[in-house]
Amino acid sequence: MKRVIYACDVGSVRAGSFAWARIEPGPGSSVPETSSSIDDLIARLRQDLCTEGVSIALGLESPLFMPVPGESGSLCRGRGGEGNRSMFAPAGAAVTTIGVHEAAWILKALRGHSAPDVEYSIDWNAWPPRGDKRILLLWEAFVSGPAHGATHEQDAATAAAYFYAHEQRLEEANAVSAERPLNLMHCAALWAGWASDLDCLHRPCLVLKPDHPYSPPGGST
Repeated sequence: MKRVIYACDVGSVRAGSFAWARIEPGPGSSVPETSSSIDDLIARLRQDLCTEGVSIALGLESPLFMPVPGESGSLCRGRGGEGNRSMFAPAGAAVTTIGVHEAAWILKALRGHSAPDVEYSIDWNAWPPRGDKRILLLWEAFVSGPAHGATHEQDAATAAAYFYAHEQRLEEANAVSAERPLNLMHCAALWAGWASDLDCLHRPCLVLKPDHPYSPPGGST
């Protein structure tokens, strides 16, 4: 089935620190399309969602689920795999808030603008899509440390390219875990009308953590 991969570098739209990248897998080199316009992102996603036979994997560089521990002593402790970049540190908490805010806006903007057979999902085992089932898969990008590039567009491209490179082994590539997860992305999907079930509130999202920034063919950035 035809598929398209998106990744968003979450940040302030007003301050110009939001960017996105799109990869359409196919023969030869798949160079990401990038932009800093969230309105262009919506237009592009709507176009893909209305195209017959296309599934979409949409990633956001923001924590999309949090641990809710059983013991009080573990409150505000980061997720497994985050290292020294906990989602509860000031920077992580800020980007989490912005990420949920923008995820809800994006999902609401897409609702009603897709083919009726497209299903929202956080189940990375359903990717790559098989058969005739079309999905909108939501996933988390974790672009930090040595993977950071020179621009927000490059960071988005890094995340999209990493997903593409690992899409046949996503379970192996999943980098972050959490005790008793509360899925913030699913909260946004419920609010936007993409979902009605409550079970996914207790499930994590896929998290991909690139180890180096994207560089296009030829090595230039």
